[in-house]
Amino acid sequence: MNIQTFTLTVAASRDTVFNFLADIENLPKWAGEYCEQISLQRGRWWAYTVDGEQVVDMETSAGTGVIDWRAGPLPERMTLTPIRVMTLSTRRTLVTFTLIEAPDHSPEMFIRRCQILREAIKGLLRRFDGGEFHAPDSTPQLLELGLN
Repeated sequence: MNIQTFTLTVAASRDTVFNFLADIENLPKWAGEYCEQISLQRGRWWAYTVDGEQVVDMETSAGTGVIDWRAGPLPERMTLTPIRVMTLSTRRTLVTFTLIEAPDHSPEMFIRRCQILREAIKGLLRRFDGGEFHAPDSTPQLLELGLN
């Protein structure tokens, strides 16, 4: 199983960043490369994504800065992507995204998800007027070595 963590820092308060990311309706605003549109249907959120229609949901905790975002083709087949939003200073926030390879996905699909998240993070940097993206470039190398 492959697991990859991406980190960024932005020049905005933790509350501003958390509230933006924790609002599921903002998904197309920052992850437009992944999610074109989101809608509420029969009590569930559905996203129109590069992988087709997917059910999405979030569990959030403003106090801890935890956002557990899940997406998948069916409610019982959703993959968890933990997001953490942490204060560095009054105007500096650290955000981490951890991608976890789903059991039914190939390593190639995982690499594609990593590339899509990288693009989404660039959107967040634009949204918050800059910052820094801190991501290891090791995913393809780890896969080639069989270290997953």
